[in-house]
Amino acid sequence: MKFKLSSSFWFRTIFFTLLNRFSLIVFGVLGYMLLAKEVFPTANEMGVWGVFLTILSQVETVKQGLLRNPMIKFMSEPEYSGDKNKVQSAALITNIGVSMLAILFIVVLGRPFCNWLNFPQLYPMILWGILLVILLIPFNHCEVLLQAHFQFKSIFFGYFLRQGVFLGGMLLLLVFFRNRLDLIMLVKLQIVALSCSSILLAFAARKFFFKGLVIDGQLLRKMLHFGKYIFGTNVFASLSRSADQFITANQIQSEAIVAYYNVVSRIYNLMDVPSMAVADVLFPKNVEAMSISGTDKVRYYFERMVGSIISILGPVSILIFLLPRLIIKIIAGNKYLLAVPILQTVILFSFLRPFAYQFGATMDAIGKPKINFWINLLNMSLNILFIFLGLYFFNWRGAAYGSVTGLVVGTVIMYFVLVKTIGVRWDEIIAYIFETYENVFKLIKKTLKGQ
Repeated sequence: MKFKLSSSFWFRTIFFTLLNRFSLIVFGVLGYMLLAKEVFPTANEMGVWGVFLTILSQVETVKQGLLRNPMIKFMSEPEYSGDKNKVQSAALITNIGVSMLAILFIVVLGRPFCNWLNFPQLYPMILWGILLVILLIPFNHCEVLLQAHFQFKSIFFGYFLRQGVFLGGMLLLLVFFRNRLDLIMLVKLQIVALSCSSILLAFAARKFFFKGLVIDGQLLRKMLHFGKYIFGTNVFASLSRSADQFITANQIQSEAIVAYYNVVSRIYNLMDVPSMAVADVLFPKNVEAMSISGTDKVRYYFERMVGSIISILGPVSILIFLLPRLIIKIIAGNKYLLAVPILQTVILFSFLRPFAYQFGATMDAIGKPKINFWINLLNMSLNILFIFLGLYFFNWRGAAYGSVTGLVVGTVIMYFVLVKTIGVRWDEIIAYIFETYENVFKLIKKTLKGQ
C-alpha cells in the first residue's frame, strides 16, 4: 500500500528541523575548530571539554526522551483533548523531578565519576553544570510544547540563538580577553547562552502554556509508566553512543586519546543530522498515522525515510573515507591526525545509524516503548562488551572496532524486530534508495535541459 506525503507539511517541518540540526553541527564544528587550533595548546584540554559536552548532551537527551514522547502522545490522545493543562502540569513535574535527580547525582557521585574517568579537572566544570541542568527545565518544556504543535521554526531560532551566543562570546573573549578563556569560562558561556535561548523559547511558546498548574496523580502515573521505558531507552542509547569515549578514558588514561575519539564523534554527528531531523518530525506524525491508518502508513514512513537518508549518507561516507586526513586537518588540525584510522573504521558503517534513530521513534509511536527499552539495553550491553574486547586485543584503536561491531549486530537485531512488528522489508528500503537517486538524476537532467 502506498501513501502520498503531504508536501507542504514535510517540506516545512523537515526544512526547519534539518536547518536546526545543521546549524547545531556548524556552530559546534566552528567552536571546535577555534578551541582546537587557537585556545587549547594540546589535545588533553580538548579531551576534557569533549567529555563535558558529552555528559551535558546525555542529560539533555535523556530528559527530552522522558518528557517529549509522553507529553506529545498524551496531548494527541482524544481522551485528554480537554485536559491539556493536566498533561502539561504532569510533564513539568516530571521535568523538575528528573532535574533534581541529575543534580543529586552530580553532588553525591560527581567526584568519584570524574576520578573513574581519570579527569579530576572535570569536577568543577560539572558543578557549574548544575546551573545548566536548572535552566534546561524551562528550555526543554518549551521545546517539547513547540514540537507538539509542529512549531519547528521557533525551535530552530531558539537553538540558533543558543549556539550563536556561545560562539560569539567565545570569539569576543578570544580577541579581547584570551587569557581568561579556560574550561570554566566555557561552561559559564554555556550558561549565558542557554539563559538567552530559554527566554526566546518561552516567548514563542507562551500561547500554548497551560493556564494553571493542575496536578492529576493518575495521569502523572500513566505518563511516568509510559515514559519510564523511553527514559531507560534514552539512557541506554546515549551511553551506547558515548561508550567509546568513557571506556577509553578509563582504560587508556589519556586525555589525548579521548580527544581523538571526540573529533571523530563530531564528524560522525554530522552524519546523524538527517536521521535525527527526520526522527524529530516522524514521531508526532507516526502517532497521528497510527491512530488513523495503523501500521501500514508507519511502515511506509519508516522504509521511505530510511531509504532516503541512506541515499544521502552513502556517498558522503565514501568521500570522508577517501579524504580522512583532509577532513581532520580542516576541523581540528595536524595534532589530531592519529584519529584518521578511527574515522575510517567507523565512517563506512554510518549508513546503518538511521535504523537506530527511526527504530526508536517508530516503536514509541506505535505504543511499544517496552520493546524499544529491551532492544536498546541489549544493544548497549553488546556495544560495551565489544568495546572492552576491542581495547583488550587492539589497544586504543580497538574501541572503534568494538563500536562498529556493536552497530552492525544491533542493526540486525532491530531489523528483525521491525519485520515482526510493522512488516518492514529490506527490498523496499533499497528501492527507495534507488528512487531517490533516480529523482535526483531526473532533476539534474531537467535543469541542464532548461539551460
